[in-house]
Amino acid sequence: MKVNKSEEVETSPVANIFADLTKLRLSTASFMSSSTEILTKVPVRRPNKQEYIRVNPTEGMSLPVAIYEDMHDRETMLVSPHMCEALSEHIKPALLTVAINRLGVTFIWPVKLVSETGMASDWYETAQTACEMAKKDWVRVSADMSLGAYRIHKPEGLLTEPEWPGKSLNELLSIAFRGKVIENDDHPVVRRLRGLM
Repeated sequence: MKVNKSEEVETSPVANIFADLTKLRLSTASFMSSSTEILTKVPVRRPNKQEYIRVNPTEGMSLPVAIYEDMHDRETMLVSPHMCEALSEHIKPALLTVAINRLGVTFIWPVKLVSETGMASDWYETAQTACEMAKKDWVRVSADMSLGAYRIHKPEGLLTEPEWPGKSLNELLSIAFRGKVIENDDHPVVRRLRGLM
């Protein structure tokens, strides 16, 4: 059936929401919150190869410890000093450093140290160099398997100083290693290494 022009329903054109951008613009106050974030997660990890990071240069914001890297659960665990002898062949000395990326994510970077046997590696040495450089400048750290070491990159632009969380090293480590401390022989990692589970 043919509709006459006189019978056609007129539809109004849809208003273009982008015609006046001032109506869309939010003021900063409209989405800023007066709340304070509660820090509940502090990852323990190496820097991601795509992120620029800084290391907190403040004295007392790093700690040499023994760590166990659990390949089973892909976690880094802190080893209590009195458990080091029992786990000697499985642990590594590391400097726990407080780091932050450009997104403001604080994390603990376990920078491996030269072992007590004096064994060093280019991986350890270049990671330590990157850690020292990151105390003064933003750096990006990427693993290069063919080089057998980390490559260290500086940004081309001038990046602003990081805003560190107002937490002590004790507080940050308490969050980062919650449930990840090997303190006794009953720990699941110890039992698994001894073939008891």
